[in-house]
Amino acid sequence: MARPRITSALLDVLGLLLEAWDQQTEVHGWQIMRSVRRSGPTVYAVLDQLEDAGWITGSWERRAADSPVRPRRRYYRLTPSGAEAARREVPAPVRTPPARPRPAPGFGRDAHATPAG
Repeated sequence: MARPRITSALLDVLGLLLEAWDQQTEVHGWQIMRSVRRSGPTVYAVLDQLEDAGWITGSWERRAADSPVRPRRRYYRLTPSGAEAARREVPAPVRTPPARPRPAPGFGRDAHATPAG
């Protein structure tokens, strides 16, 4: 199992998969595409790399015979070793402090000056 090539797309997908791992859930391909705002070919190429590397597993949705007519979804989840590897690769989210309001230009400067006129 070769280590996947680390790209920005791979880091985006891994970040989402780590969130799902922490919440003990699985995510399907369309959900990943929508969340990371990447195209289908890009996301599925990353998922293929991660699956080949053994970092994720995929399973097909089970549906009843009378369920709506739509393609079955494939759900993805990190493996325990994949979660460890992902934590090494994905940078920790940077918590930015809330923005402080900035005074309007000129606020406080010559506030009491009388306008020319």
